[in-house]
Amino acid sequence: MIVSGFNGFRQFGGRRKLQKFEDTESIPADDASADILFSCSWNCTTFAYGNNLYLKGFFAGKTNNFRKLTTKESITSLAINDRFCLVLLSNGKLYKLRLSTNSELEELTFTPDNHIVPQKRGIFGECRNASSPPLEIEFVACGNNITVAISNKNVVFSGTTQVYEFPRHMHTKELQCGFEHAVLLNTNGDIYTWGNGLRGQLGQAILGRHETPSIVEALAGIKVTAIAAGGWHSAAISAFGDLYTWGFNSNGQLGLRVFKNSSSPIKEPAVYPLPQIIDLPTCNCSKLNSSLPSCPPIKVVAGGRHIIIVKTCGALYGCGWNAHNQLGLTSARDFVDNFQYVDSISNDLKKFKVYCGSWCTIIKK
Repeated sequence: MIVSGFNGFRQFGGRRKLQKFEDTESIPADDASADILFSCSWNCTTFAYGNNLYLKGFFAGKTNNFRKLTTKESITSLAINDRFCLVLLSNGKLYKLRLSTNSELEELTFTPDNHIVPQKRGIFGECRNASSPPLEIEFVACGNNITVAISNKNVVFSGTTQVYEFPRHMHTKELQCGFEHAVLLNTNGDIYTWGNGLRGQLGQAILGRHETPSIVEALAGIKVTAIAAGGWHSAAISAFGDLYTWGFNSNGQLGLRVFKNSSSPIKEPAVYPLPQIIDLPTCNCSKLNSSLPSCPPIKVVAGGRHIIIVKTCGALYGCGWNAHNQLGLTSARDFVDNFQYVDSISNDLKKFKVYCGSWCTIIKK
């Protein structure tokens, strides 16, 4: 595992000032090759494999704190903010773990709207109650001020309260949360957003708050294959290999210039409410062999104020806030407002998993 970014609470072990760190001390040697799930907030890291759950970092008032818990079922998904961790098990039950030393896993009970169960009738007119599968949670995500869960019945919950129900024919592919907003990608390639959109992170023409999911009209008709939700910004990759970003650009996290030019004190807009198509630099593999086409991005992840993309050749590029070297660049710059090639790590990340915490980037084989 390679981590680059903030490590002030020893949430990744090792040195307090983390530049690039290969962490093995947090994972038992027998399990180092396991399929590990990660989720990071600015102060704490949680990871899990099988039915083992770990917390490391600042919680319960202590730095370099560590906890291990064991669940009855295997863990399928994790989400963490600076106050609690959400743990989704293979049986579809969701648990909340507060970041304190003696806290226990609390099962969350969801309250869907009551619907009249449709009646089915046999050929002789007798009533047959339509059987309904029990409610199970399939997707979960959270930010500092938003928690979202989606059930097997396409019901969207804010916290534990139902706020929306997608049509039964629609299926969720990916769910991400920023600090205050949610981004959902369905299997048709459509994007829905909701939550606080005052910094343009919802991709809607009018800034404001949306309590229920709304389709991003600017990308309607464009099949999207990957999404990311950063602190107050969002990103998407289309099937054509185009990268779109929108929202807050305080530190160049959208890949758009912060100032008019390098010597100008005049700033560009800080908020871009509608998706912007981003010009990406020519890939290094194309520079080495001019006969190769430019490599489009296939993965995108986002932190509090940065974005990381992985191209088809496995090359890694990043932009945005870099005060803690969360971009993994060899040059020390506080922010980068155009995508830069990350040459400090391996150049073949197609089979790697890339995660972003608020102030860090994690690469796991």
